[in-house]
Amino acid sequence: MTRLKRSKYKLFIFPFIIFACSEQNSEASLNENKTISDFCGIDSTFTLPLPAVDIARYSDCRYILAGIYGTEILDELGNILPSWEETRSRVVPSTRGFNPTSDGGYLTTYIDFVSKSSPPNNPGNGWTWSVPSFQAPHYVNDAIETSDGNFIAVGWISGDPGTAGHNQKGQAFIAKLSDGGILQWIKRFGLLKTPKDTFWEVVEADDGGFVAAGSKLEAREFYFYDHFWLLKIDADGNQLWSREIGTNDRYDMAFDVIKLPDGGFAATGMSTINSSGVGAMRVVRVSANGKVIWDKKAGGDGYQDMGHALALNQNENVLMVAGMKQPNSGDSKVKLWGYNPDTGNRLFTINNIGSEFGLTANGVVAAYDNGFIVTGNTLIKTDSLGRF
Repeated sequence: MTRLKRSKYKLFIFPFIIFACSEQNSEASLNENKTISDFCGIDSTFTLPLPAVDIARYSDCRYILAGIYGTEILDELGNILPSWEETRSRVVPSTRGFNPTSDGGYLTTYIDFVSKSSPPNNPGNGWTWSVPSFQAPHYVNDAIETSDGNFIAVGWISGDPGTAGHNQKGQAFIAKLSDGGILQWIKRFGLLKTPKDTFWEVVEADDGGFVAAGSKLEAREFYFYDHFWLLKIDADGNQLWSREIGTNDRYDMAFDVIKLPDGGFAATGMSTINSSGVGAMRVVRVSANGKVIWDKKAGGDGYQDMGHALALNQNENVLMVAGMKQPNSGDSKVKLWGYNPDTGNRLFTINNIGSEFGLTANGVVAAYDNGFIVTGNTLIKTDSLGRF
């Protein structure tokens, strides 16, 4: 396995514009006589001090990165490539959703809007859509492009002005948009008598429907007791099934969901395991019909363990969960777990990651060489067993 020395990353800050550049180490630089495709599938591990919200596969064995200083294009070895944005648009650190689009652009979500960037060959073709105002808080947490060229956005929206706190009534929502950010329909799910039912992530199913992951409260007015929630709709927004996992006296939440090769789904998040609020990372696999195949928890030996994102590797034999561990005292740290996607057996736990890598992992993507790339305060490229 090739281990690459990484370069120092420098930031130059000028009024109104933030530029980012990299001093590339010659050992890690692309050979002038080779193309990107020549490197596709090379086994490698590396770390790159590039803070990022999320990462996704792009084209030609590249990745698109939602860095907190702007979007970046990376090759498989972690080299920063020229971007089509002469001055890279800043991606807000609290951006929740980040997904590339088929035209070479990307979607981001922040507070109450979805933003579609212009593709490199068609500048000025972006758009923004905001959730209709209901005189109360509303948030978009994720947005994806659909197989038919439209877009799906999810989040939560308040049902009436109400007041803040436990009196605020709200529901999770799923909205369908056409190109240009034109609303086709918006559907609400959950209970109006609870403060906030929420969808955090969404993925398209094989049959053209969608599965959203989040948290759903029971018929009560106290927000701590909600369930790890998966819900499926058809292409028109009609509910097909809803799966709530957890107990009525605990706090359970799903933060991410992905589709598996068999048409089923895997989701991760957290669940409290005692009345003191100690939390464990939770990862669940369900069938295409929402039947739970396996349900696993890990951690809980400190104050809180939490899964923020998950990905299935290239060979489809390792499911990685990326998240954090919060000890009883001190700062949280990045933590990684690996599972057999068929059986749910845990393959590894990486919990000795130093504080220099940040407080948590924000995202993870399957690399082209069967490993993974994890985002956070530092970009971490691992092998299939989480080693780097």
